[in-house]
Amino acid sequence: MRRQQIILFVLLFVVSIVPHFLSEGTNLAVSRNISWLVLFPVRITTNLFEYLTISARRIERLEILVTKLQLENALLKDRLDSDTTTLESEEHVLLKATVIGRDPLNINGYLHIDKGTNHGVATNQPAVSVYGFVGKVKHAGPLSSIVETVENYGFTVSAIDVNTGIHGMIRKKENLMFLYVRRSDTISVGDSIMTSGMSEIFPKGILIGTVQAISESDNMFFKDVYVTPAAPINRLVSTYIIQTRISFRPGN
Repeated sequence: MRRQQIILFVLLFVVSIVPHFLSEGTNLAVSRNISWLVLFPVRITTNLFEYLTISARRIERLEILVTKLQLENALLKDRLDSDTTTLESEEHVLLKATVIGRDPLNINGYLHIDKGTNHGVATNQPAVSVYGFVGKVKHAGPLSSIVETVENYGFTVSAIDVNTGIHGMIRKKENLMFLYVRRSDTISVGDSIMTSGMSEIFPKGILIGTVQAISESDNMFFKDVYVTPAAPINRLVSTYIIQTRISFRPGN
């Protein structure tokens, strides 16, 4: 028998026989102290679990708030340049969905999520993350849906260079590309590319990515602009589906 086992056996034996020699009051006090000591790890674990649960809820609320503020900021910028007497107001409702399936190689650019039509998900609703643009709902079933992401070949979305105002299209080829940028257009590495709002699906102002590289192409009109996606599609564990309600201003 190992030395540690012998010491443990002796301690347990002493603890078990001591109560027989104590008064009832002393015995009760000792029992309470021993119970407190034995249950201490359980209390610590319970408190930690409660803390993590509350923290996860706070993080989710903060993610929703950040995404809403990004969308509202883009809308406010539009209002500064528009006739606000006829402008519609938008309220964005975000539904959190957990990613439950994906292509491990991210070849086809689809994500399977745990929300469907029973939760208000519909085809073509935009999908975003706290990092930025993800894609859109391609198919909505009752309890789950498929999101087509910006990493899918052929996926396109109207976009704008925030720094220069240059419009184009984001499309995945061998790399994610910002297309139809003319040779004479001024565009720089590091520029932010966002949704332009020229779409019935995607609101304006969602960050798609940043310009990674620029090179001359064989095309006599346009140059190649390579974009790094803002959202790490192959590492996302959740996404937010944008559900928009539109209401007119009073008196319109």
